[in-house]
Parts: sequence; C-alpha cells; structure tokens
Amino acid sequence: MRILFWLFCALTCSGILLGESIHVVAKNETLGGIARKYGLSTATLQTFNGISNPDLLFLGKKLKIPSGALAQIPYVVRKGDSLGAIASRFGTKTSDLIKANGISRPDLIKVGQKITIPGKNAPKATTILPASVTKALNSIKTTSKWKRIVIHHSATPVDDAMNMHRVHKARGMKNGLAYHFVISNGSRKASDGEIFIGTRWKGQLQGGHMKQASLNQTSIGICLIGNFELRAPTSKQLQSLEGLCKHLMKACRITHRDVTTHKILHRNHTKCPGKYFSLSSFLPRIKS
Repeated sequence: MRILFWLFCALTCSGILLGESIHVVAKNETLGGIARKYGLSTATLQTFNGISNPDLLFLGKKLKIPSGALAQIPYVVRKGDSLGAIASRFGTKTSDLIKANGISRPDLIKVGQKITIPGKNAPKATTILPASVTKALNSIKTTSKWKRIVIHHSATPVDDAMNMHRVHKARGMKNGLAYHFVISNGSRKASDGEIFIGTRWKGQLQGGHMKQASLNQTSIGICLIGNFELRAPTSKQLQSLEGLCKHLMKACRITHRDVTTHKILHRNHTKCPGKYFSLSSFLPRIKS
C-alpha cells in the first residue's frame, strides 16, 4: 500500500495522472512550436491552459499537455465565429463538430454558445439504432428496386404514425400510411426519436409520398414528425434519421448522394421538409 501511495503522489506531481503531462516552457519557445511538438493545434493548447494571450508566454511557465486521446475540449463561441472557422482553428472537421455537438443548423451558432471540440484521436461519433429496431429491419428482405431515400416532415407539430395512417387511409390510399418510416418528435404516444416501421416497408411496397408515380416506385420515404417551417427537428430525431439512413444505405446499396428531400425532387410543388431542415448539414453525418 505504501508503494502504491508514493506512486500515486509521483504521478500527480509530474502531471501525468488523468491523461495529461506538464511541459515547462524553455527559452525561445512559442505556444505554436510547443503545440506542434505534441501533435496539437495551437488553439487546443491555448484553450486547455486558459491562455488569453499566446504571445505572453514566459520562461518556466508550466503548460498542461492533454493526451492524444483527449475526448473533448470546451469552447465558448465568440463574436465573429463560424463553425468552419472554429474547426479550422482547432485542426478538426466541421462535420466532426456537428456530430460531437448534435448541431442541426450550423449557420445559427450564437455568441456564448458552449460547444465541445473533439480531440485529435477521439473516437468518431457513431449512431447505433436500438437493438429492437435493428432486429426488425434485418428481418425484412429488401428488394433491389430502391434507388434513393427521400426525407419529409409531417408539417404538423403534434402527430403520430397511426394517426397519419388513418388520415391517409381516409384519403383513399389503399395501403394507408404513405411513408415507409416515421420518426417521432415525442409529441404524441411515441417517444422522441422513436422509429415506426410502416407496412409499406415490411411488405416492400411502393410509397405514396411523392407526386410522381415513378418516384414512389423507387424511393424510400422517411417522415419526421414536426413542422420544420417553424422549428428544427430534435437532436434525437436527427440521430435516429442518421442511423436509419446508414442502415438503409447499406442494405439497399444507396450512397449519400441519393439521400434527398421532397422539395428537391419537386422544387415548385412543396417546401417539405421545411426551411429548418438542412440537408447540407445532415449529409456529412452519413458519409462513409
């Protein structure tokens, strides 16, 4: 026990404990030079040590060096910041920032907003579907006719898949629910992000979500509950959409280039899925 106690003290004093070490600034060293030595960005080292002016680095100053596997660094958005500029400053990718922070609208970050910067060797953010959903999807034998995935919104802030099924049935749709999948926002019955697998997908039937019949025959329809002309989808909806798209892309051999929205295919016909759903922000999440 005495040996373990002294070992603990030695590690603590040397700054190695908890995945960080200490660097003592030598003559003529700069923050950028020290950062490069440890494979870090200058901004990472500056933020990690709470340095306001990197030019005022004095001889003998002790700097904490995060390990290469540091998972994240806290950052507060400042005036003039953009997500791309922050990513560049910290030597990471904008898409990684979007994933790490669950950002649905990267063009709407605000001054004072707290975000986390993923470390250089941090594990990539992944989205795993619930085991029950994965099992259900794997039990369905897909056909080769599916060529694209089309994303919609319900345009109703409160709704659920079974209510939509009844409405579509009443409108004369033989197979009811027009979409193959519905992702809830938690507003009614289903929980936020819960995925409903429709009978059209279970039976590999064509959709009823597009105006053009030929598109219905080859397009997988995914509807997110909510009116995205008024507000953005929830982070859990986007996580479920990401996981579902990745599964369908693999099962149907569809690339991210063939994931689109209703209004892109019918530009003058609809605004679906609304101005607060950004396809350009979502696509980096499903690129392999």
